Amino acid sequence: MCILNNNDKLETVEKAVSYDQKTRAYAQENALRADKIIEYGPHKQQRIELFFPKIPEKDLPILVFLHGGAWIAGNIDWLRFMADPVIRQPAIFAAVSYRLAPECRWPSQLNDFELAFNSLFPALKKHGGDTNKIVVGGHSAGGQIAAMAVLTEKISPVLACMLVSSPLDLRYDRVPSDTGAGRVYQYLLERPEDDTDASPITRIKKNSVPFHLTWGSEDFVRIADSNTRMMQAMREEGQHVEYRIHTGADHFDTHLALRDPNNDWYATFRRFVANDYSFELSLKR
Repeated sequence: MCILNNNDKLETVEKAVSYDQKTRAYAQENALRADKIIEYGPHKQQRIELFFPKIPEKDLPILVFLHGGAWIAGNIDWLRFMADPVIRQPAIFAAVSYRLAPECRWPSQLNDFELAFNSLFPALKKHGGDTNKIVVGGHSAGGQIAAMAVLTEKISPVLACMLVSSPLDLRYDRVPSDTGAGRVYQYLLERPEDDTDASPITRIKKNSVPFHLTWGSEDFVRIADSNTRMMQAMREEGQHVEYRIHTGADHFDTHLALRDPNNDWYATFRRFVANDYSFELSLKR
């Protein structure tokens, strides 16, 4: 068990604040505004922002992505910086926010994503999107939600699920409530025993969707551990899973790196869209 001391907690808070500031600053650099906003429910967090390539095209692939925030924080402000690199692929970018804990306990977040996903189709078809070319993903908690939606078949089949520094096993047992792991029990879950059902790693048996896992060498221990075990478990099941470990990157760096349209993560997105699964699974960067 990894327990943070006070200095570690302060450093984590400082990094989270810096991440918040950087996501907003990066978004302002391109000054892109959503081409369409979908409110898929009455709550202010039940919101989707759609961004379309500047030159209209047909049969565009779609990236549907959820923000992180440990299920208790975050919104679309943390995703807008991805809009420019995504539409440059070219692809449609759907940035999704969802209701937060503790106001809304699990599985509210999963149910929200199901509603959000299904509400996208009319707008995607109208603006040149090919709904047979959808990739879903998310950063941190958003990746856990995306993975659960795929693995429990809450959403229709997608080409791939691409997760960035996401917690894939929430079975933390007895941990201090003021730690990242402890927040799962304090804020997210109705009951401690719900941690198994909310863990993507326990849901992989029937999976047929390719997964791509990304985390940093300086990421939280629980993130690196659960992603490593998820990758191994999926391989043992004969499923297609790819991974990258970004040297020197922490939990927030892995997401901020996606401001670069030439990042390898987008090359992987394009491969999945093209149904190209040729990849060296042990690749480390």
